[in-house]
Amino acid sequence: MSYSYRGRPMWKCPMDTAIYADILWEIRPKTVIEFGSNRGASALWLADQLTTFGVANAHVWSLDINPVTDLADPGRTFGFCEVANPAASLGPEDLQALPKRLLMIDDASPLGRHVLAVLQFIDLITDPGDYVIIEDDILNQLGWEEEYQGGPLEVLRVFLAGDTAREAGPRCQIYHACCDIFGRNVTLNPERYLRRL
Repeated sequence: MSYSYRGRPMWKCPMDTAIYADILWEIRPKTVIEFGSNRGASALWLADQLTTFGVANAHVWSLDINPVTDLADPGRTFGFCEVANPAASLGPEDLQALPKRLLMIDDASPLGRHVLAVLQFIDLITDPGDYVIIEDDILNQLGWEEEYQGGPLEVLRVFLAGDTAREAGPRCQIYHACCDIFGRNVTLNPERYLRRL
């Protein structure tokens, strides 16, 4: 929890930053949308990685209920979003117009209902080949799921099983090649690296 990047706290496991780097290199996203900014370090890191990898004109949108206001940096935009209802802050039509490929990261709230709201929103705006990362699923492995309304794990299981409101079945799959780089689910996000089908 004391790790920082460019002088700002960045609460990510080093193994997960390595997994992120592999994903960024593989898909070279033009747009990254991150729910949960904290102090902005992860947005800085993401944009710096994309620059290092030569992804021209890539942009990171980092959104939070308490937006970062003390950081202006090219290639990053900080703004407001309430993950209980992402569509209230982000119009799906506007998001569809953003350059692809797209990487979506939910690192805002681990409450089950919030994770579900983000997943349902992501389902509307992602295309095949886009990636989704749901952070903090380790909460379930620590036995804290009741505290967090089931946490990400149970919600994602239901989501991946398919939604009867949709005509088709599930449109995301767990991307095991990322989850298991350091051994089976050696990550703080076990089985939470997803690829849109």
